[in-house]
Amino acid sequence: MSAKTLLAEYSSWLHSASTLGEIAPCTDKELIDRLRQIILEEPDLHNSLRNDAFSLIDRGLQNKADLLSALKDIADAFQTLEQASLHLYCTPWRKELHTIRTFSGHYVHVLGAALPQDALFMAFKKLGYEPQENGTCLAIRVQPSPQTLLGSALGFLAAQLECRILADIVLCSGPALVSGTDLIRERRSWRGEASCMERLKRLTVEAKAAPSAKSPATLDIYESGCEDSNGEAPLYRAEFCDVCHKPGDQHVNGCCKIRTEHLVEIKRPGSLQPGEGRGHTLGPQVDYAMHDCVFLEKSLRHRCAECRAFHSLSCPVVGRCKGLGHRVTRLTTSEKLEAVVEEQGKKHQLHFCLQPGHLPHYRCGNCRQLHYINCEGLLECRRQGHNANMIMLEKDQRLWLQRSLMDMSVLCKDSSK
Repeated sequence: MSAKTLLAEYSSWLHSASTLGEIAPCTDKELIDRLRQIILEEPDLHNSLRNDAFSLIDRGLQNKADLLSALKDIADAFQTLEQASLHLYCTPWRKELHTIRTFSGHYVHVLGAALPQDALFMAFKKLGYEPQENGTCLAIRVQPSPQTLLGSALGFLAAQLECRILADIVLCSGPALVSGTDLIRERRSWRGEASCMERLKRLTVEAKAAPSAKSPATLDIYESGCEDSNGEAPLYRAEFCDVCHKPGDQHVNGCCKIRTEHLVEIKRPGSLQPGEGRGHTLGPQVDYAMHDCVFLEKSLRHRCAECRAFHSLSCPVVGRCKGLGHRVTRLTTSEKLEAVVEEQGKKHQLHFCLQPGHLPHYRCGNCRQLHYINCEGLLECRRQGHNANMIMLEKDQRLWLQRSLMDMSVLCKDSSK
């Protein structure tokens, strides 16, 4: 069933409900069950609805240990957003709906508790709201068309149902052993609950097979006080390979055969042409993210397997990861090159609207460009349904600018010298 057909059914339900004087999120069981089944088998429907469901849910699950509780909060937030869409659609003349105070109790305790600020701003932008007064309120300048508001309401309903689907999967897969990032990635890759659950169960079995940070095999690394040749306490070294899951001592010359077969020629960052990079790296590091500390210190040293993040030499987050028992390893020279080439492919470029001395106010995740405020190119991105986010804080604006201008090859230098 197409998004257009679903929108027609949703519109029919709404007009029937509105004749009773009710403006509330959809409660039509037949429509909800049909929409849930379609989403379950075709998660790409979210793309057709342009609701950014997976992106928003992923942001809401970051650093959350209790995924079930977090998913419930995010679902409640989407329900609130659906109701906001319907209010604007049914009563566009109500001026009090055109301004939202971000310090109000409902905003803070229902929306803010579920999603970070930039994710909420991205969601409300679909309804025409823009941040005002340094983010203390959201206001509508130009109200979207009724069709756009109706489509947004359906999209938020679909996102709410996605949260319910993910919660069901977590219940069967083990909430303590599955991260939000793993959950989203597997859900998008596998059709239906059964296949996704099976895949996540295999991941949890693999996670159980890996030794904990305080296991007897690695206790001496943390508590013996011994140091390596650089005068630093050795980090946790996993007993099993992250790629083939075999004991590390079974590798030939310390190299994983599967990893070697998947890695193709890695070009040095300085030789990359525009748009190159992503095609030269396969393997386990492509879904890792660079922590902000890497760009602030211009060094690349550690990798946390659980957080799926790269860190600099003296990042304080690494200490917390080790304390939680995460698998934190030191990157080899080839692994640094691989990570830098991948990051080069994801690097944002400066749009021509950014003149010298300007800081970027928006970033487009599809075009990989940074924009100045009121850029016409950004408006075109939004018309095409791109994921264009506001960069709220000045320190973050400076960091994104620094990232775009940085010579990535400096990250490969030996940061211990």
